[in-house]
Amino acid sequence: MTERITSRKNPLLEHIRKLDGAAYRRRTGAFLCDSPKLVDEALRHGVTVECVVAAEGTAFPEGLPGTVRRVTVPGDVMHSISPLPTPQGVLAVCALPALTAPDTLPAGRYVVLDGVQDPGNVGTVIRTADAFGCDGVMLLAGCADPYSVKTLRSSMGAVFRLPVWCTDVETLHVRLRDAGLPLYGAA
Repeated sequence: MTERITSRKNPLLEHIRKLDGAAYRRRTGAFLCDSPKLVDEALRHGVTVECVVAAEGTAFPEGLPGTVRRVTVPGDVMHSISPLPTPQGVLAVCALPALTAPDTLPAGRYVVLDGVQDPGNVGTVIRTADAFGCDGVMLLAGCADPYSVKTLRSSMGAVFRLPVWCTDVETLHVRLRDAGLPLYGAA
């Protein structure tokens, strides 16, 4: 069943607007996918999609589980909830995955970013790490949030295909040492 919401003051729509902030995302355990491609990628890679909002006249993604809340809104309301200047007509509220690095890292190749503040650059590195078959990405202090709308868009869905963890230097050092993984740096 599909709901229709027209009020910009609806609690769901206010929640969606607030998902543009990292602190709110962490507190609520949710993030926002803002494009049909990102929603499709999230669904394809097992991300828990809680709700999909589509502008009137825009189709919902194929393969959307029946348990997912479906909402249609007028175009002007879509513009009011999308953090992007030109919304693509479909967005989804998804469950935020755990960002804590695992206790042990399996052997493999990982990319570590330290202090990369630009969300577009973080997303591009995640996308590149995915293209090169890396096993994960670790973000140290000062990096842009991997689940901000800008990072997600620049990752082109790669953030759903490989693990991304936020950690500190001490934890990173212990995980790499215990796994016998060397660390190479570049600036």
